[in-house]
Amino acid sequence: MDYFDLHCDTIYELSRYAIYSKNGGTLRRNRGQLDLTRAARFGHYAQVFALFCGAKPVEDPVDAHARFTHLLKTAQQAFSENADCLVHCKTAIDFSQAKQQGKTAAFLSIEGAELLQSAEDIRAAIDAGVRIVTLTWNHRSIYGCGASTDNRAGLTAAGKQLAQDLSANGVFLDVSHLSECGFWDLAECISAPILATHSDSKAVCPHVRNLTDAQFREIVRRGGLVGINFYVPFLTKKTRAACDDILRHIEHFCSLGGEKNLSIGADWDGCDRLPDGISDITGMELLAEALARHGYSDEQIADLFYNNANRFVLTNF
Repeated sequence: MDYFDLHCDTIYELSRYAIYSKNGGTLRRNRGQLDLTRAARFGHYAQVFALFCGAKPVEDPVDAHARFTHLLKTAQQAFSENADCLVHCKTAIDFSQAKQQGKTAAFLSIEGAELLQSAEDIRAAIDAGVRIVTLTWNHRSIYGCGASTDNRAGLTAAGKQLAQDLSANGVFLDVSHLSECGFWDLAECISAPILATHSDSKAVCPHVRNLTDAQFREIVRRGGLVGINFYVPFLTKKTRAACDDILRHIEHFCSLGGEKNLSIGADWDGCDRLPDGISDITGMELLAEALARHGYSDEQIADLFYNNANRFVLTNF
């Protein structure tokens, strides 16, 4: 089984400890929800590793630079130490080479653009191969407002300018966490495909973090991608979830014409409540079995798990 996942917070978890600490572990083996040892079960495996700004708002440029630098160094060190089985992919060519060599394809993203508060750090991120940037996290920042704070507040002038600058440099903008107003502000100021790397359907589960049907259709119209998030509160209003709850979001998005625009953005190491039976990355096999039982073809499952994201990268990167 091939697997391409659009979002995890594993680098952030590693950055919270010394890379070889007993608590943090390493990218190759750790006690979290994702490591390269467990990922070796997949045929072709690609993962977008987020540099997460952190739950505490980033307001000071000096703090932003320190956080960004620490996260980037953590990722670069982890990638370098696993070069025997991992390729840091900045382009479609890198991605193709990783597949040919049978290695993990690792991409970098930033979750929370407030990490980038200087022209130097923006350039450093681009030069380091960051290809996806989530404009906000949950709170309000210098660039815009998160959906969990106020869905009626959009991008600031600085946020619109940053989005245009990043897009012009081949960086794709990610609207997961962004307010609904901010989403439409972004849609007006760039023409490139839009991503929602780890978001679900608001029609299925009315959580502020989820996408409306209109937002999803706009992402489809632009040829973007949406990664299905496994966090229980985004899947259902019940206290527990199962694979069937994930399927309800997939089925709804497919009914809107998005079958070729869906991927997985499970949010490994970024959420503490996952569906029953899915405790880590090995749970993808359980989801594949559930999809097959519900009549999904091998091709449809392969599209969701890998092919749609694979095609996006080969076409756009």
